[in-house]
Amino acid sequence: FVELVEAGVTTGDQALKVAHEYLDAIRDSDVDTVVLGCTHYPLLVGPISYVLGENVTLVSSAEETAKDLYRVLQENQVLASVNGPRPIYQFQVSGNPQHFKEFGRRFLGPEVASVDTISVNAQRDH
Repeated sequence: FVELVEAGVTTGDQALKVAHEYLDAIRDSDVDTVVLGCTHYPLLVGPISYVLGENVTLVSSAEETAKDLYRVLQENQVLASVNGPRPIYQFQVSGNPQHFKEFGRRFLGPEVASVDTISVNAQRDH
């Protein structure tokens, strides 16, 4: 799935074919809930939900993370004010920054203007 999303394929025959390959066995095992545990999976919710059917509940890790983040920001009174200064967006990636810019703009809009490359190992050392 990750390769599809990163190639910009989130709908159509190719996405549906791959969804069937990965999910037919899960669907056939009569599961009632599937957790979308990767940041890429919510972008494929259409093909995933189509293949699994309406009797399977999808839980989005992205949505649950957003709810938790909102709660933490609210509790610490650090939510941005609607009337406050415009936010400054900073993006850091361990991979290809140009690829992230192109991909990020598709889902996040023009706010993805500047992307910095970081070393994951360097971050762990600090």
